[in-house]
Amino acid sequence: MAEIKKFKFDLPALRVLENEHQYLSYLMDGWHTIVLAFQRDIYTVEEGHEALQSLRKLIIDFIEPLKNHTDKEETYLFPMLEKYVGSEQGPVTATEEEHEEIDAYIGHFLHHTLGDVSHFTLEEMKKVVNDAAEAFEVITVHFVKEESILFPMVDNVLGIEEQDELYEKLYTPII
Repeated sequence: MAEIKKFKFDLPALRVLENEHQYLSYLMDGWHTIVLAFQRDIYTVEEGHEALQSLRKLIIDFIEPLKNHTDKEETYLFPMLEKYVGSEQGPVTATEEEHEEIDAYIGHFLHHTLGDVSHFTLEEMKKVVNDAAEAFEVITVHFVKEESILFPMVDNVLGIEEQDELYEKLYTPII
């Protein structure tokens, strides 16, 4: 039976974001299994070709909810926090840069798996799958940073009216 993760935050706006992190992590687990199989040399060349196509599809399916989530953060959460912590450097800027890094890894993977990959050797597949592995690592650490640094700032820095406004803006689906 799957373990149900408890929420760390009571504030409704943060619950929305935390729930989105859990959903995105669930989707990531689906494609990370394929990445790990490549890293462990489990696939034959033929199996690798099939797995690479599956990985590509799972990542494409992952992009929309990820993009919807990061857009909400960049449109609503970050500007509210920047009023208090600035936008030239610091945690908000670092988080935005991580969003760009994630996009770059995923984009690089998709670019290199576009079209016919049936001629790829196992080594070539492992090399391109490394971009998906890097994206997974960056996203995983990114979520931890947001939940341990940015989210507590919302609790500590934003006033009640701002927290309520943030909740109203964030309470939209990402799928």
